[in-house]
Amino acid sequence: MSRPELSEAIQDYLKEIYKLQVENGRATTTRIARRMHVAPSSATAMLKKLSALGLAEHARYRGVVLTDAGERVALEV
Repeated sequence: MSRPELSEAIQDYLKEIYKLQVENGRATTTRIARRMHVAPSSATAMLKKLSALGLAEHARYRGVVLTDAGERVALEV
């Protein structure tokens, strides 16, 4: 099964989320926004998109965790 082509922005978010998970155990919206140099609301919108794509699990006020599929993409790019 081939996955759809993911935008560069999606790939960048996945990489940063992966790095934050390795460094801190979890990635919060605030930390992601800082790393990506975007507003927290923009980061939240992307996290919702990643969640809808099945690449991350986002819990409001608890941060985000990559799914197995999201982690594979993060490691590939």
